Amino acid sequence: MFDVIIVGGGPAGLSAAIYAKRAGLSVLVFDKGGADCQVTKAVEVENYLGIPSISGAELYDRFVEHVKKNDIEIIKRAVLKIEKVGDIIKVYTKKDEYESKNLIIATGRSHRPIGVVGEEQFAGAGISYCATCDGYFFKDKTVCVIGGGDSAVSQLIYLSAICKKVYLVHRRDSFRAANYLVERAKKLENAEFILNAKLTQIIGDSSVKGVKYIDGNNEEKYLECDGVFGAVGEIPNMKFTVEGLNTTPDG
Repeated sequence: MFDVIIVGGGPAGLSAAIYAKRAGLSVLVFDKGGADCQVTKAVEVENYLGIPSISGAELYDRFVEHVKKNDIEIIKRAVLKIEKVGDIIKVYTKKDEYESKNLIIATGRSHRPIGVVGEEQFAGAGISYCATCDGYFFKDKTVCVIGGGDSAVSQLIYLSAICKKVYLVHRRDSFRAANYLVERAKKLENAEFILNAKLTQIIGDSSVKGVKYIDGNNEEKYLECDGVFGAVGEIPNMKFTVEGLNTTPDG
């Protein structure tokens, strides 16, 4: 019986483990894929306070080292099922069953893929899903933001202060984003909206050079750009069943 079980070995889960341990609680962490979390995919992290520049993988290694110095047990095993029975929470893996008084699910979210040809090919070579993380690498260049929600329009606004030109490519003729964000974006001189446009391909050689899309007249168009920022939503990483706990439809 543990005071708290944490499912997820990324930055959030490991941070939670350290705070719980320092509070005098018995802690167990399940980490099946922490080394594959979003921070490890960053080629360079330059906005972590106190560390001017570091690779995402190295930063994650420091997180793990910090946890181990606090004598926190990490089990490298997938959680298959979580069940709440009365006041007890049971966590099941392929081999064993564990019990806890409290549970923290910190499995994070994954960026929803744009879903076009070239996306996997240019991952990390011109394609990003985080403007605040990677926008600086496109200083004075031209980029495309894909999407029409709050995230997409917010990324466009952020990138407009860094990039020479920012296009927003959206498959509908209206936005899901908040009106105040859209109105603010419309006032930007270096931003342009391409609506009723279905992205079909990301093109390049060693890095992104442009995108192809089908416009409202069903004609194929080409747009030259140096980078693509995907902002079409996120997916919670809930790859196990949950019983006895309330969850939203998307987990």
